[in-house]
Amino acid sequence: KGFTDHIYGGLCVKGVNEQIPDAKAAALALDAGIQYLSGKNNRTKFGISLKNVGPKMQYRGDGLAGKVVNVNNQSSYNLSQQSESFEMPSQLNIGGSYDIFLDGLDSLYSHKITIAAAFVANSFTKDEVRLGLQYAFKSYFMLRGGYIYEKGIGTDDDAKDAFRTTVNKGLSAGFTFEIPLNKEKGSSFGLDYSYRVTKPFNGTHSFGVRMSL
Repeated sequence: KGFTDHIYGGLCVKGVNEQIPDAKAAALALDAGIQYLSGKNNRTKFGISLKNVGPKMQYRGDGLAGKVVNVNNQSSYNLSQQSESFEMPSQLNIGGSYDIFLDGLDSLYSHKITIAAAFVANSFTKDEVRLGLQYAFKSYFMLRGGYIYEKGIGTDDDAKDAFRTTVNKGLSAGFTFEIPLNKEKGSSFGLDYSYRVTKPFNGTHSFGVRMSL
């Protein structure tokens, strides 16, 4: 919802369901965020979001029960176990970006550079600092690069004091092609690609196709 021309807020209620054969856990979670825009043509953007806020989850079902046999007299009985409840992985995001228009009017630019940074506070994993840089040619082509830092991300698995807890090494890059289909309706076809450096393996490739009607 737009409260003014510069302040926007969003809210999402989602159902979370995790299950294995004969056991499952379910709950409702809330995502919420607010964004502030300022400067000429809103070139400066700042936002805060909170994700996965909700009650504890707990596994229940017949999968936690089993048949037990007494080795002394060979008698059998059913044993039912209760799993421990657990918190959902809540996450706090604080970020901002700034657009640099290299030529022409801001609304009719041909070349634009966007600088972005964010801090991510995770409940159960290490906090992250994210940096990003994007070059855009009008709305047709975007080229991106980024880096995610967390404690120990640059060390090897056998380091004594700090070690990586993620397969990702921090660096990433990607691009987008946006092909307009109908200028009057604003419809377009988009192709996205991104690559993340990982160890082990040889990196992670992601492809995406979008159709906007």
